[in-house]
Formats: sequence, C-alpha cells, structure tokens
Amino acid sequence: MAMASLGDAGVAPTGRSHPRWVRETVADPLRRERMQRVKAAFTTRRMNVDDLFADGQVPTLLSGAVRPRAGDVVLARVDRIGQHGRIELTNGRRARLHVGDEILVVYGDRYATDQFESYVPIRLGRTSLVASGGIASTVQSRSGAVRRATTITALGLLGDRYGMPINISQFALDTSPPCVERPSTIAVFGTAMNSGKTTTVESLVRGVWLAGGMPGAAKATGTGSGADYWVMTDAGAHCVADFTDIGLPTTFRIPFEVVEAGFVQLVDHLTNEGCSDIVIEIADGLFQTETAQLLRSEIFREYVDGVIFAASDAMGALAGSRHLLDLDMPVRCVSGLLTRSPLAHREAADHCPVPVIATPRLSDPDIASVLFKGNDIDLEQLEALAQRVEVDDEVDLEAAPISLVEPGIGGFA
Repeated sequence: MAMASLGDAGVAPTGRSHPRWVRETVADPLRRERMQRVKAAFTTRRMNVDDLFADGQVPTLLSGAVRPRAGDVVLARVDRIGQHGRIELTNGRRARLHVGDEILVVYGDRYATDQFESYVPIRLGRTSLVASGGIASTVQSRSGAVRRATTITALGLLGDRYGMPINISQFALDTSPPCVERPSTIAVFGTAMNSGKTTTVESLVRGVWLAGGMPGAAKATGTGSGADYWVMTDAGAHCVADFTDIGLPTTFRIPFEVVEAGFVQLVDHLTNEGCSDIVIEIADGLFQTETAQLLRSEIFREYVDGVIFAASDAMGALAGSRHLLDLDMPVRCVSGLLTRSPLAHREAADHCPVPVIATPRLSDPDIASVLFKGNDIDLEQLEALAQRVEVDDEVDLEAAPISLVEPGIGGFA
C-alpha cells in the first residue's frame, strides 16, 4: 500500500479520480485548530485529542485506499439532518448538528429493531450517522417508526503521526484479575429495545445506593451511547462502565469470544473498583444473536447470580420469563415498561411464574437488598415488601399493586 508523505499531503492518484479507482492511501496532517472545532462523540471519549498533538506530534487524516474497520475513528462531515439531529459529546452534552459540521465518530455495525440495521462500509465516502452516541455505518434497513438516518461523508480515518489508523480499542481499560471476591451480580434482560431495561437498572442501582451500598453498573452489549451511561451514573452508581470502555463501538457481529471476554472484563473492573453489588444490562431481546449466545455461555452463568427480566407487555413477560427458566437462568423477578400500567401489571402477575415488581419499587432499599441475596431469597419477605403501599398523589402509577404467583424463582441446575 503506497502512502503519500506528509509533505505530499493532498496528492491524488493520476487518471480516474473516482473513489473506486483510488489505489493509494493519502495521509494529510491535521491541524490542532481544526480538531478543536470538531464535535467529538461519546464513543471517542477515552481518546484524548490533545494527546495526539503531544511532544510536537501531528496526527493525520487517512483517505484514498482505506477500508474501515469496526472501532476506527473517522472524521466526517454532516450532509443532511435525519433521525439524529444531535450528537452526544464526550462530556454527555447533546449538541445540535448542522449541515457542514465536522464530527469525530466511530465505525460500527448496528442492530436496533426500533431504529436501524447497519454495517461498516468497505470504503470511505457517503454513509450515515446511525446512533447519536457516534456510530457511523451504512443502513441496510430501518424501522418505519423513524426517519431516514442523518447523512454524513467520511472525510478520512483519524491516523497517528505514522499514518496508522486510530481505533478505540487502543484506549481500552486495562483490567487486572480481581484480588477480592466478586460481589453479587444481577443481569437485566428484556423483550426488546425500549422494554424498560435501563430504567430497571437505574431503579435497582438507586435501591442499593439508598441501602448504603456502593453499586456498580455496566452495559455489556448494544450500541455505543451515553444515554444509559449517564442514567446509571445519576442513579448513584459508584462505578459505571460499558463496552466502549473495553474498545468496542457496538457488539453486533463482534466475535462472540470477544463479547464474552468483554463481559468478564466489565465485571472484573467493577469488582476491582470496590463495588458492593453489580448490575449488568444486556441490550436488545432474548433472540438477538449475541444475547442468545450469552444466555448459553457457561462463563456468563459463572458470573451472574440473578436475572431480572424487563417486558413491555404481559405476554412478553410470560414468554420471556419462561424462556429464561427453561434455560435454567435464576430469574428473580419481572419488571419493566409493563408495570407502568396497573392492568398490564396484574395480567403479568396472574400468569408469570416469578414475582412482578413495578420498576420504581426496585429503588426500595429493602427490595433491592433482598434481590441481591441470590439463592437465599425469602419469597414471603419479598411479597410483603413489594405489596407495601406508598401513596403518591402526583405519580399514582408507582403505587401499582404487586402480586406474586406461586413459588418459584429459577436457579442454575
């Protein structure tokens, strides 16, 4: 692969100049002033742009014969505003996008049933911003509930002074094996996107915090985004991490052994940080490829003491909880979006083989403490706690009754 020297910046191949005919890589020096005007996305937050200019170094912009990879950092121009009119910055602020803006985002595949199915393109050029956290890829399909994706043009990959592409995996956490026992760990699954998983995690983290604990929270799969990260932080988590912290922009189509190892690394990191209890969110639904693989992973089972299932309706709650129990997962309870409705809540409670607990009630320190006891859960105690009525005139849905059906919390066989 031929590479232009920095002194030859901007040199283009002779003859036909359409990207399909380009056969060499061009490395253009990037000025600090230009990078200071760029809107850098959440997915790039572990990379300090100022460090790229340390000791007189000059980062480069790589164009021409470049094939992007998942995790590569790309400088792009906004061409047309679509579904995502804002971008999550590294500090959490949601900045408004304008046509002509230059943004620093990361290539990654996306699986989102409520939004986009998209894949990393094989070359630079026109593509899409498919997540406000800063994911660039080409849309294969989209939900009819969303607008077309925001159109961007990849101007080039961000490179180091030697013209080598910069990938967020270079800035991943360096986690050592824990020297202390892993704290009790609960994984939160759901029927699909927007079933209430993150709110469930938020409430459980809050409950541990109110009980005087030091909760740790992580998102092990999904698409790089700051929304869930900051929700967990604001709930009182002692430490928060997600898959972008271990160098993955998304987990869709990442080799499973990498996803599995990443899950272990996140739990080990929270353990090393001194967390008293750990909550892990698993994105999407039970049938999504990486999620389904985790459910059958022996390593995953070794690291998880309990499962909470978030559902958007009673039928989903029943089917999902039964599916998890059939896999010998230790299901502690059902919660999620359906518990906002007293009617849906009662439907689920009448048929599910595990307790159904309104999401806000998970922030009750007594309930949170019981859920983290693992195999020592006292069902009668949990029922008594869950049925306590707390009157709230402004948010009466939080006082929805919670009933339990029959015995049984699943456990590992």
